[in-house]
Amino acid sequence: MRDVKMDSIRAIDRAIDVVNAFRHQDSELTIEMITHRVKLPKATVYRVLYTLERRRWVTFNPQTLTYKLGLKFLEYADIVTANLDIRKEAEPILEALHEQVNQTVFLSIVEDDHLVYVYQKEVREGLKVSLFEGPQRPLVYGAFGLVSLAYLDESSQKTILSKPIPAFTPATVTDVSIIQERIRAIRSQRIYIERDEAIYGVTGIAAPVLNGQGKFVAAVGINGPTMTMVDTHLEECIKAVQAASEKISQKLGYASAK
Repeated sequence: MRDVKMDSIRAIDRAIDVVNAFRHQDSELTIEMITHRVKLPKATVYRVLYTLERRRWVTFNPQTLTYKLGLKFLEYADIVTANLDIRKEAEPILEALHEQVNQTVFLSIVEDDHLVYVYQKEVREGLKVSLFEGPQRPLVYGAFGLVSLAYLDESSQKTILSKPIPAFTPATVTDVSIIQERIRAIRSQRIYIERDEAIYGVTGIAAPVLNGQGKFVAAVGINGPTMTMVDTHLEECIKAVQAASEKISQKLGYASAK
């Protein structure tokens, strides 16, 4: 934010305070609840709410005598989301993840029902996983593919899983019922770990990145040697990937339910 030597407009400050009174856990508020939160006279809050209601920023429910944020905010959210560069927003967090775990870090997106890597940073020494940025992989490929598949609509999932599942290594699971179980677990746990199924000798950990509407936009995670991704180090890597997922999602406007 710029440091400008200028007084703000009090009426706008008050309107923003009223909007900020609404939260995920209590999205519908009475005027008394809003007044208590913003510490303003009830008459002032009423005038602000009336103005916001006229501009579709809030709606009023006459049955419950409560206000909630209006659909106008969805229009603004779409504008903001459309102008966010996912790689640019994520890059500082990906750099920090790389430094923390010293494993190869990736960010992937879905394009035409395929997995596309848009960011990769290899380890300086040791096992290098040369997927490089850009090439497409099927959405059943490794941890990143399955996390991405888990957030497609049910119809798209069925279409993809109706085709033969390629065995990338001898350890690749191709049983559709098992893959469907994994998809359900990913949606519940928001993390997935696979061992040797995409590249033999490599363990992948991936988590979803969600935007302000809770929609999937990318997968973030790491690949590393299976022989070293065990015990305490594996747990550290899982926690680091989960934290990176949360941080990038928050930058895109997602508010965790936690």
